Amino acid sequence: MITEELIDQMARKCLVNDDALDAAVLDHGSKRIQTVNLHHLALASRSAEFARTIERADYITADGWPIVSLMRSRGIDPARVTGSEFIERMLAGRQFHGVKAAILGASRDAGFDFRGQLHDSGLHVVFRDHGSRRDWKPKRVAKKLRKYGVQLLIIAVTPPFGDMIGEEIRLAGFDGVVVNVGGAVDMFAGDTSLAPEWVRAAKMEWFYRLALEPRRLFRRYFVECLPVFVKYVLPQVWRAERVPQQLPASRPRQALTDGRAA
Repeated sequence: MITEELIDQMARKCLVNDDALDAAVLDHGSKRIQTVNLHHLALASRSAEFARTIERADYITADGWPIVSLMRSRGIDPARVTGSEFIERMLAGRQFHGVKAAILGASRDAGFDFRGQLHDSGLHVVFRDHGSRRDWKPKRVAKKLRKYGVQLLIIAVTPPFGDMIGEEIRLAGFDGVVVNVGGAVDMFAGDTSLAPEWVRAAKMEWFYRLALEPRRLFRRYFVECLPVFVKYVLPQVWRAERVPQQLPASRPRQALTDGRAA
C-alpha cells in the first residue's frame, strides 16, 4: 500500500539526476536501484509485497513528471531519470568501461544484439539468461553471477516481476548492483519502438506508447494509473504548495547526488 512513510522513504533515497544514477552504479557494492513511475505506484497500491520491494530498494529514481512532482512535495527537486536513458548513456559513452555486466530477461535475439551494441562502450556482458522466468531460481542465479564476477545486473523485465526478482537475487547473495530497466533493452535492440527524440524532449513518451499499443495500455494509464495519481499524488502536491517543505532529514550516500561516487 502507498503510505506517507513510503513516500518519505522514496524522497530520502531518490537519486536526483542522471549523474547521480551513474555514480551509484559505478560505486560498486551490493545495492539495488529501482526506477519508480506512476505504474509502479499503481502496483504498490494493490500489492503490499510490491510496496515493500520499493521500500527495500537502496535508491530510487523519479521516472515521469508525476513522481518528480511527488518528490518535490517532499522538498527535493529531482530531474526525470529513466531506465531507457540510462541504457542510452551506457551505449553512447565509455563511463562504464571495464564493468562486468549480466542481462536477465529480454528476448534472446535482443540480448545478443544489445551485447554487441555495448562492445564499443567497453562494458563486458559476461552472462545472459533469456529463458523462462519460471525457471529463474534466485539462489541459482546469484551463484552464477558470483561465478562470473558480475558487477552490474541489468534486469530487462517489466514490473512487478522484474523488481521483485531483482530483490530476491540480491537477498540470495549477489553482491553487485541491480538495476531493472524494464523494456529498455528490447527498445534499443529494435524489438519495440523507441520514441523519437522530440517526443522524449516533450516528456510525451506515455502518449507515444499509448498510440502504438492502445488496447494494452489504455487500461494501465486510465483505469489503473489515473486514480492513483488523483488519490495519492495530487493531494501531496497541493498540500506542499500550501505548506513549505524541508529537505528530508537523512539522505543516504549524499555525495552521489552531485554525480561523484563516495
